[in-house]
Amino acid sequence: MYLLKRIFLFFLLLLFSCGSGGALTPSESFNAVKSAVEKQDSEAIFINLTEGSKEKIGKHNRMMKEMKTGQLSFISGKYGFSIEKLRNLKDSDAVSLYFFSDVTGVKLSRYFKESIVSIDIRGKRAVVKTESGIQLDFLREGPYWKFDMSNL
Repeated sequence: MYLLKRIFLFFLLLLFSCGSGGALTPSESFNAVKSAVEKQDSEAIFINLTEGSKEKIGKHNRMMKEMKTGQLSFISGKYGFSIEKLRNLKDSDAVSLYFFSDVTGVKLSRYFKESIVSIDIRGKRAVVKTESGIQLDFLREGPYWKFDMSNL
């Protein structure tokens, strides 16, 4: 019985250690977002964002829901989304506005098409510098590194 318990614990540990819960380095996190950008997969990008970034997106979506129809009509024409879609904007749709929209002027995706030049890690924060000289913030949340766009 003792041996059976040990074998069971070993397999449990093996099972949990094999599963990947996220990027263990800023470089891995950058490449995960880069891969999602190449596929234009805004849901995969959302998974790789910090909690602060997700809160920013949530605040953006709540603000859209509270807008009057006239305000939403203006934004609808600008973003190309219907008023109803703006009122019910999903997190992944908001990520898409930050990463892929030509209208917003942000288009973060362009920086994830570049190569990493340097990574400066200081504690739980890291700055990834790309070929164009742009510096992208990454934050370690638990054991995993995530892209932080909360200050954008």
